[in-house]
Amino acid sequence: MNLRSMISRLGTGIAAAAFGFSMFASHTASAETKMVFATHVSAGSVNSRQYDVFLAELAERTGGAIKITDKYNSEALIRAVDMLRSVGRGVADLGYFCAGYSPALLPLTSTLELPYLTTKGDAWAQAATELFENNEDFQNEFRALNVELLAFDAPSPTIIGGNREIKSAADIKGMKLRALGDMGNIVQRGGGATPVPLSAAEIFTSMQTGVIDGYISIPLWMPYPENWLPVTKTIVDPGIGTYYACGLVMNSDVYKGLSDDVKKVLAEMRREFPKKSIQMVMDGEQLTVDAATKQGISFYRFKPEEIDEWKKNFDFDALETDWYKRRQELTKVDLPAFMTKFREILAKYEPNSIYEQKFPETK
Repeated sequence: MNLRSMISRLGTGIAAAAFGFSMFASHTASAETKMVFATHVSAGSVNSRQYDVFLAELAERTGGAIKITDKYNSEALIRAVDMLRSVGRGVADLGYFCAGYSPALLPLTSTLELPYLTTKGDAWAQAATELFENNEDFQNEFRALNVELLAFDAPSPTIIGGNREIKSAADIKGMKLRALGDMGNIVQRGGGATPVPLSAAEIFTSMQTGVIDGYISIPLWMPYPENWLPVTKTIVDPGIGTYYACGLVMNSDVYKGLSDDVKKVLAEMRREFPKKSIQMVMDGEQLTVDAATKQGISFYRFKPEEIDEWKKNFDFDALETDWYKRRQELTKVDLPAFMTKFREILAKYEPNSIYEQKFPETK
C-alpha cells in the first residue's frame, strides 16, 4: 500500500448502526471507507457540484459506508493532465477526469468526443455507459490505469463567446478564439478564426487584455459562474454539439476493497447519473442565459446552411478519418467499428432525451 492510500485510510472505523436501506436489509455492519477527492474544476462549477450530489447520494444509499474526508478543487492536489495516473497511483482515491486532457491514455473514450455527433448530452452519457458496461476493451482502458469508472457526466454542447456583436457565422472570421485540440482546427479552417490554446483559467484576463476576442470549447453553463459575462457581447451556438467526455474514477485498489453491496449501488448510480447530470447542466445553462439577457448580451444560433458551410470548409469526412487514425495508433480495438456500435446505442437514447438548450431565438 502506498503512502497516499495509507493516509486516506487513517481513522477508518466500523459503522455499528444497522442500515435502514433496502440493499442492506440484513442489517449487517459495514466498514467506513474514508476517501480523498480531487478535481481540476472550481467548487462552483456544474462539473464539481454534480459529483458533490453524487457522492452525498452514495453515502446515503450505502448507509455511510463511504465518506469524503477532503476535496481538492481547481488542481489544488492534482493537475487535470495528471488526474488519471495520479488516482491510479493513489494520490487521491477519487478523481474527476476529462479525456481531452489525456487522449493518449483513453483512445476509446476520446474517440467518443467526435464533434457534430449529438447535441443530447444525456443520450451521449447513457450510450457511453451502456457501451462501457458491455465492452471489456472499454473497461480495460480504465483498469489498465488502475482506476474504476464510476460515472460519465452528461456533456453540454459547445458555445462561442465573443467580445463583439455577432450576427452571422461570417462575423467570426478573423477573431482570436481560445480553443483546445481539434476545436481549434474547426474554427480556423471552418470559420477563419485564429485558435489560441489557453486554459479556462486564463480566459477572463486574456479577454480583458485583447489576447483573445472570444472562446470556444466551453459549455453554455460556464460563462456565468466563471464571471466571463462582463467581457462577453454575444453568445453563439455554432451547432457543433457535445465535445467532451468526462467523469468520475476511483482507485482500483480502493474499489476492490469495497463490499459487494457498495459495488452494486455504484453500478446502479452509474446508470442513473446521466439524467441527473443533465438536469444540473440545464439549470446551469439557464442561469447563464438569464444573467446574460439581463446584461444585454445578444445571442446567435448558426443557421443550418452555416453549419454545413463550416463542415465543408474544414472537410468533416477528412477530420473524422484523421480522428480515428491518430487514436488507432494507441489501441488494437477497431475504432470505426467501436464508434458504429456507439452510434447505434446513441440512436436508441436520443428520442427519449430530456435535454433542451433554451437558447434565446436570434432576433
